[in-house]
Amino acid sequence: MYRLRWAGVVLILAGVAAMPLRAQSLPELEVEQEGLAGKPQAGHWSAAIGAGLAFVPRYQGADTYRVRLVPLALVRYDDVFFGPLGLGWAAIHWEGLRAGPILGYEGGRRESADPHLYGLGNISPSITGGVFATYRLAPFEIAATVRQAITHRGNGLNGFVRLEYRAQIIPHRWDFRIGPHLDFANAVYEQTRFGISPLQSEQSGLPVFTPGAGLKDVGLRASLTYFSSEHLILRAFGDVNRFTADTADSPIVLNRTQRFFGAGIAYHF
Repeated sequence: MYRLRWAGVVLILAGVAAMPLRAQSLPELEVEQEGLAGKPQAGHWSAAIGAGLAFVPRYQGADTYRVRLVPLALVRYDDVFFGPLGLGWAAIHWEGLRAGPILGYEGGRRESADPHLYGLGNISPSITGGVFATYRLAPFEIAATVRQAITHRGNGLNGFVRLEYRAQIIPHRWDFRIGPHLDFANAVYEQTRFGISPLQSEQSGLPVFTPGAGLKDVGLRASLTYFSSEHLILRAFGDVNRFTADTADSPIVLNRTQRFFGAGIAYHF
């Protein structure tokens, strides 16, 4: 039985890794997949695997959108989990507080994604490492995470703080979550994603721009999950955010308001 469960975990991880990934904000990653594996139980595996379609900007700051395939996958064992933010361990678990290290993955960006990016070059994806913390005081939860790029350190550091309200409309059938979030980043992240170096300016025709660290955007995210049976899960999700400060002034940003909506289906076991 345990061998079968381990085999299932490996298949899920392989399936998620095979899907194309873009550079999403951390709240987008969370809202796609959080809660799919249900409440963790001591000494038990809980997992879900599925896929959906999402309406997303072509890149962070774009004014055009496309539909893309998104993975809906989460594997959890006790307080060790694989999910939207990566592989983490709740080293601290006390009175509603959970915190610990996390290892994740952040997608890159290709200049071919949009004509406005021509001349800026590609941004490589990177393994990330950081910490997370959540505090639950039902029906509210406050959470924060910060992650630093490891394999491509030039991708910088970013994170978010969010407040979320959770409600079970019909116990064990409908799960609704909504709340605001604040995204932040250091100067290295901002320069890589939203800055224009002199060489990039010469190649692209865009003006030189050097953003600083700070608040990147503010937003509101929500998800609605329907457990139609013991194994079948239907999911709708969305996130709307507004760029602020230096990020909003970047020549790369064509629309300061970014929208992200999608829906999908997953199998829970």
